[in-house]
Amino acid sequence: MTQISKLAVIEPGAQIGTDVAIGPFCYVGPHVEIGDGCILHNNVTVVGHTRLGEHNVFYQNTVIGEAPQDLKYQGQPTETIIGDRNVFRENVTVHRGTELGGSRTVVGSANLFMVGTHIAHDCIVGDGVILANQTQLAGHVCVEDGAALMALVGVHHFVTVGKFSYIGGMTPVHRDVPPFMKFAGDPNEVRAVNEEGLKRHDFTSEDIDVLKRKHRQLFRNSCSIAESLEKLKSQPEHNEHVAYLCDFMRKSCQGRFGRYLEAKRRDTRADRRHRMPAEVRED
Repeated sequence: MTQISKLAVIEPGAQIGTDVAIGPFCYVGPHVEIGDGCILHNNVTVVGHTRLGEHNVFYQNTVIGEAPQDLKYQGQPTETIIGDRNVFRENVTVHRGTELGGSRTVVGSANLFMVGTHIAHDCIVGDGVILANQTQLAGHVCVEDGAALMALVGVHHFVTVGKFSYIGGMTPVHRDVPPFMKFAGDPNEVRAVNEEGLKRHDFTSEDIDVLKRKHRQLFRNSCSIAESLEKLKSQPEHNEHVAYLCDFMRKSCQGRFGRYLEAKRRDTRADRRHRMPAEVRED
């Protein structure tokens, strides 16, 4: 049975599924949909046009669907969409999308967001992702399936974090992170294949060995990434994972500042300027 504390505020229009638990001092806005089996511990806030899937758990002081921290945002009814079986620990914040950024922030399923993590407007987060304590995603970031970002990682806007990658703690991330790799340091670099992470996701030893060879060819020689990729064209890409890695790196090299999504951004400088409030525009 659904259990809603008498001290919670559920606005008319909110849609609450079955077997949902909502603790004291929670606030659920009028345009929110909460799927079956979700648990909202005390002091959780869910607002905006937000859809929560099934069996998500939200710990104290989590805020989902609030307005983006973007000066261009003018109050449009943008969305926050969250899948199933996610865990949001204390003080996690997820902001809704912006009109120019695609109008939605999307979080997949089976993710763990540890204390104080932030998912900004227009981010796309896949499945099976881990964001450790105080990790911060700027706007328009894409985190692919199975990626693990350790504590205090800061990710620049429009960065893509490749699937099954690992980012070491306290790493500032300004460019795309290759899939299947360990990425760390300041200045940061690709350190090695994320071997332990790949084993946990049932990659075969043969797949891992091939990725290790491609890692050496791409990231451990005197050539640029673009030159290394050109040389790899004549070599067989032995499996789907290597093909994905090479395709990812080709796109990244074509992007601005090492960020593939940066080249696809929809807003112009003039657009950004005119959408800002008059009091913050430059003369």
